[in-house]
This record gives sequence, C-alpha cells and structure tokens, in this order.
Amino acid sequence: MILVILDHDGSHLRKGALEAIARARQLSSLGNLAGLVIGENLGAVAEEARNYLPTVYTAEVGSYTPERWAAAAYAAVQKSGAQVVVVASSRQSRTWTARLALKMNAALLEDTLESSTDGSRVLASRYSFLNRVTEKQAAHLPVVLTAKPNTTPPAEPQGQGGIEALTVEQPGAQVEVLERVAEQKKGVSLSEATVVVTGGRGLGSAEAFAGVEALASVLGGAVGATRAVVDAGWRPYGEQVGQTGKTVQPSVYIALGVSGAVQHQAGMNKSKYIVAVNKDAEAPIFKITDYGVVGDVHQVLPALLEAAKKLKD
Repeated sequence: MILVILDHDGSHLRKGALEAIARARQLSSLGNLAGLVIGENLGAVAEEARNYLPTVYTAEVGSYTPERWAAAAYAAVQKSGAQVVVVASSRQSRTWTARLALKMNAALLEDTLESSTDGSRVLASRYSFLNRVTEKQAAHLPVVLTAKPNTTPPAEPQGQGGIEALTVEQPGAQVEVLERVAEQKKGVSLSEATVVVTGGRGLGSAEAFAGVEALASVLGGAVGATRAVVDAGWRPYGEQVGQTGKTVQPSVYIALGVSGAVQHQAGMNKSKYIVAVNKDAEAPIFKITDYGVVGDVHQVLPALLEAAKKLKD
C-alpha cells in the first residue's frame, strides 16, 4: 500500500497534493493507493480527494502541530499497512516527516525530483550542494518520500473512492501554539507558480515593485524578492527566493534588477527558462540565463509589461 498525505488549504487540495498523487501513481507496482487529509472540518477536502484516490482517510486532529500530523499519518499507516508514504515537500512537511519515518522505522528521502522502483526499493534523485549536484538515492521499504514542488505534472481525477474517518490518539505537544495568523496573499502561491517575477535591489525602491506585481499579474505568476529586498523591508519574507528563502522551479523565472549571487541562484537555478534584466553585463545572473537584457530595468520593465499585455490580448 502507498499512502499519500494530501496538503490542502482547508477548502481545496493544493497543487502539491496533486503532484504527490502523481508521484505515488508512478510507484503503483508496490501496492494500491490511499490518501490522508489531516486537520479540521475536512469534509470538502475529502470530497475532492476521493476523485483522485480509491480510499481517502480523514484525521480530524485540529490545527497544525508536528506531533499531531505525525501521529495522524502513523495512524493511517497502521490502518492501511502502507510501506510507502508520499508527501509534498514544504517547510511544514519538514517539521513532521522525520517523526513519521522514526515511528515507521523507515528511510526518509527528502525533496526528490523523480522516483521509481525496482520492485524491492524506491529509487529517487535530489539536488544538493546549492542545487549544483544531482544525487541518486535508493532505499528499501518502508520509505517516507517527499516530492519537490513543480517537478511532477499534477494528477488527473480517476473515478470516485470512499472516505473513512480515523481515530487518532492526540499526542502531547512540546510547543503550544498561542496564535496563528494566516498570511494574506493575493494571486498565485510562490511555491506553486509556473511563472515567477522576482525583483532585486536594482529596482531601487519598494514603490518600483508595482511594475513587478503588474507583470506577474498579467502572466498569471507570483512575485518573488531577493534577500536584500526583504532585509530592506520592501517586500515580506514569504516572497524571498534563495538559500535562506524559498526554492522555486517554475517554467519561467524573470529576474529584474537581480545580481544573482550564488545564494539566490540556489533557490531558482533549476527553473526551466530564466530571463534576466540587469544594467551590469558582468552580473552573475547572466551566467545561468536563457535570455538576458543588459539595460536599465526601469526602461525595460514597462516594455516587457506592454509586450505581455499584447500577448494576453
């Protein structure tokens, strides 16, 4: 049995959940598939999930803590007899998947780019050394595997499965959550976007990000920022791309006024197509770009925006 832990926003499955289902289907020779949704008020999410999986377990455990998520996942493992668990890789999943692997006495393969099986083992690859090296990994069952976002086409619906509620023994939490404030963000999630438009210090001011937002909106993408921009208070930390921010792998990455230090490249250098605008012809970003413009970003950005609008029309 293969168990997929389904990430959601409380109402709908996230894109990462559909990618995790697709990844689990690639391992289907190891057993049947089942899904698990964890949290509270899970009815709508479970109804959506049953369109993708023959069995969907629900674990109403309340708001997120690593202990609750690990306990719920382990309860589903025991119920289903799963030997493989697939999870969408995220900052949250990193806080509890190691706990689950320990409970299962399982190998943990994190941030995998692709996965397959030779019948007795799970084979996977991942990036390391600031995304400059691709490692090949193999692990005997049981295995907990996390799938890096935007590396697998999302799964399509397949029939309609059943829903089964789980009873989960609530573990004691070492950390008590006193308050939870959801980030208020419009548009596409940075980690799920197929187009990312990132502004760097070369834009000169927080006000200049209005053009970045406009271009991202026209292209149906998300806004990113460099660490220097975030440190200056121009943009929130949730938009930071790089070694100390988020790692993205969109189809198109547009860097505006971004010099491209190695720490930033670690968060975006595996994008399918990279476009950069910078007035410095020697900027490191140009070493990894597919299309580069040497020029004043304040002159080039309006032209890009106008061209994007014409394409959309």
